[in-house]
Amino acid sequence: MSNLSSSLTSNLEEVNGRIDGALHSALRNRGGLTLVAVSKRQPLSQVKAAYKLGIRHFGESQIQEGVPKVKAAPEDITWHFMGHLQKNKVRKAVKYFQYIHSIDSLSLLQRVDAISSEERLCPKLFLQVNYGLDPDKYGLHPEAASPVLQAALSLKNISCIGLMGIPPHHSDEDRATAYFKGMTALRDQLKEEHPDWPGKLSLGMSGDFESAICAGSHFIRLGTVLFGERS
Repeated sequence: MSNLSSSLTSNLEEVNGRIDGALHSALRNRGGLTLVAVSKRQPLSQVKAAYKLGIRHFGESQIQEGVPKVKAAPEDITWHFMGHLQKNKVRKAVKYFQYIHSIDSLSLLQRVDAISSEERLCPKLFLQVNYGLDPDKYGLHPEAASPVLQAALSLKNISCIGLMGIPPHHSDEDRATAYFKGMTALRDQLKEEHPDWPGKLSLGMSGDFESAICAGSHFIRLGTVLFGERS
């Protein structure tokens, strides 16, 4: 076993232990949680090593880096796009990624729907909400989430399944927890308006995933804690 594979194995074991602890604290089971291994700026060899360890969901944040990996990786991987999506990159995102976590405007939503119709595909989407009103982050203003969700649920070529969020930079555990609880409350409000909407949450990264799990997240996006620091 290479040093990279050995390190990844050890990291995954530690992460799984932490996930199980957080789920136990939240009185949840593993069935409602998906670990997405964020492989941006990691070589294809790391994707293949993680695949051998049983990981099947991977995330990329740049189209130009992600698409070659998708093409070269095992075909039964589920790919998630989670970076800021430029409108001129929508077609490749739709063709190569089953999930898009970063729908941050009504116009982007409508373009994804139009391209999905042309490609005869139906990606799963999250609305990215800038719940912390961080000027350095993309995302919908919280008050815009309801009308954009209303629009998303009327479209035929996409499946809007939930909300994605990222806490403001340098949030400590208490602030991250408050942020995740706020996102959960927003989701609950939207589910009251749309009871049939899945209302999944994509919350939690390497530094805060346990708090996100305790707040009810369904998808956690883990990079550094699995693969180590990026090159």
